[in-house]
Amino acid sequence: MKEKIKKTFEIERLLQRFIAAWCCINLYTALSIPIPFTDISFTFSIELVVWLGLFAAVFAFFTLLSLVLDKIPADSWLFTLCFAAFAGYTLTVESSFWYTLAIFILAAIAIAFLLKDDKLALSKTRIGNKTTAIIAAVFGIMMLVFIAAYGCLRYATYSSPNFDFGIWCNMFHYMKETGLPTVSCERDRILSHFAVHISPIYYLLLPLYMVFPSPHTLQIGQALAIASGLIPLYLLCRYKGLSNKFIIALSIAYSFSPVLISGIGYDMHENSFLVPTLLWMFYFFERQKYPLMYISALFVCAVKEDAALFVLFFGIYLFLSKKKYLHGVILAVGSVAIFGLGIYLINTFGDGVLASRFDNYMYMDEGLLGMAKIIITNPAYVFTQVLSADKLIYILRLLLPLGLLPIVTRKVSHFILVLPIMLINIMTNYPYQHNIDFQYSFGGAAILCYLAVINAAEIKGYARRYLITLAAAASVIMFLPTAGEKINIYAQRYINDREEFVTLTQALETIPKEASVRASTFFVPHIADRNEIYEIVSNNETDYMVFDMRPSLAHETDDLREEYLAKGYTIELDIPDRIMIMKAPENVQETPVLILQGETQ
Repeated sequence: MKEKIKKTFEIERLLQRFIAAWCCINLYTALSIPIPFTDISFTFSIELVVWLGLFAAVFAFFTLLSLVLDKIPADSWLFTLCFAAFAGYTLTVESSFWYTLAIFILAAIAIAFLLKDDKLALSKTRIGNKTTAIIAAVFGIMMLVFIAAYGCLRYATYSSPNFDFGIWCNMFHYMKETGLPTVSCERDRILSHFAVHISPIYYLLLPLYMVFPSPHTLQIGQALAIASGLIPLYLLCRYKGLSNKFIIALSIAYSFSPVLISGIGYDMHENSFLVPTLLWMFYFFERQKYPLMYISALFVCAVKEDAALFVLFFGIYLFLSKKKYLHGVILAVGSVAIFGLGIYLINTFGDGVLASRFDNYMYMDEGLLGMAKIIITNPAYVFTQVLSADKLIYILRLLLPLGLLPIVTRKVSHFILVLPIMLINIMTNYPYQHNIDFQYSFGGAAILCYLAVINAAEIKGYARRYLITLAAAASVIMFLPTAGEKINIYAQRYINDREEFVTLTQALETIPKEASVRASTFFVPHIADRNEIYEIVSNNETDYMVFDMRPSLAHETDDLREEYLAKGYTIELDIPDRIMIMKAPENVQETPVLILQGETQ
């Protein structure tokens, strides 16, 4: 008994118990006091004597637990759980990047401390292959449900705008009816979406949409695409001989990835398909299943015209790093040909490539060739465009959820795979390209996951255990103040304002399906299953106009409502602070709709 008591009061165990009790009491006060802990008055709402008494009681209780549970490392587990609970709660209140970074640093120190000498006795736990597969599948399903719920809640709470959801609802309506990716509300006229971006990958969702023709199907389909990326990642870890515990930790890091989950913050985008298609391409290369690798590469190119750049750099990587000269040349040359063809088709028959996102490299209308010239001949200028505070934060947001594993390597050639991220996300001054709340990081996220696996396979022992544990912890830490906070907002909105959403839905259902409509942006996705749907500010005259009259948005269309009432439009339905529906007079002059050559209405 004396030996047990002596061990219980060792300095190291006392320190863990002290921190555990401290975190526990601070969590209690944060939950019990109505003032946010970020307000300095919070501190002066605490009775110090009471706080000290509670701390002493909790510390004594933890000491008793340590004595009773002497067969397990109770102090280390109390330290871990209490710190995780306190940090997790505070991250849901204070969501700034710098506070998140502070928690990450503390977690990195705590993990290093706990892994040393195996303080949690994790090495004694044996996990079989079947159990690992089940655990990975559970995390993948959790990710699927979360992303689907997030997207569906945005739609259900009338928070999804025309860009980027109404356009897809309208396009899939056309695809269901005609088989063509036609859309009316993307460029204020009826045209093929392929005139803007060549994205045949969307046809993968069409069979599901044909069976369940609903906007919710599109949100769930996107969630399926992103979550399915865990399958090739799991298989890649297996092939590389990584341990079951590593696979579970990586599954956590992937399933809670703030990059992948926050990327659907503005609803739907074809870029989400980059995650599974790139990961399958990487996996099939590693397994030397080259026909399947080429098929996967074609699927990557089918995502969007500029997705071919990912295949190009992968081909260069194979040529220079892996000495797979034939496969490298085929992928590089083929991707350049597909990219060039896509650019030609969009510039010749479509609306033109959105090169303005790289206008910081455009000079005297020299276009992409001028951009290439600047990169080659003036690297100093490029550095001035790449190095900034917001881009540094973006890079940290990409790397920290993977425990920095993507850059922990002695093989410089691995960094070839990072070049698409530099080109697409870092070099541009278009702010959304280096913001994880938008869809432009999906391709980069897939590349970094691949690098994390192949780099981890070359690291041994403690370093690998530490980095993958840090990755799992960092993903959860960065998930809570970003995506975790957002879904809570939409869930509360859905519960609290349900009557409002029912009213809006019933009002919109009064508009005939065959009618042409102009609508405020948040209403477009809900009435997009028709041939003509445009945003409220449009060059097209329509049968109906639908105005969002919710207090925060109604003022945006004050002048427009007056203008069209003066033109003879009549108010069909007016629900104060909700919605107004106007109908066009019988003799309204319709504006001819431009139809892209080769497309039919």
